[in-house]
Amino acid sequence: MKHALLAALVTTTLLGLNGCAWFGGGSDATAPKDQAGADAAAQSSDDAQKVCGADRLKDLTGVTLDQGVRQQIVDQSQAQQFRVLAPETIKTMDYREDRLNINVNQQGVIQSFDCG
Repeated sequence: MKHALLAALVTTTLLGLNGCAWFGGGSDATAPKDQAGADAAAQSSDDAQKVCGADRLKDLTGVTLDQGVRQQIVDQSQAQQFRVLAPETIKTMDYREDRLNINVNQQGVIQSFDCG
């Protein structure tokens, strides 16, 4: 009985480890990096900033966020949803490409914009 239980445990462990490797559980540290892949990633990041309108708001970085600036952000970005994130703000980790994140410092000055 003990041998059967031990065999089942070993088999389950080995299958579990193989499952992690099969589904990308390993590291890409040894994968060669090419310039085309880096360019594609940068283009993808730029495209992601266009979905929520973050790419159209760079001129508002450094401005204090108030009601008038909020309206200007909505008008310029055309974002359907936005959220204001201060350094200590608790936020959900769900990624929504159409949601605009307005990142501010403790004084309410806009630091950056991104989608998510």
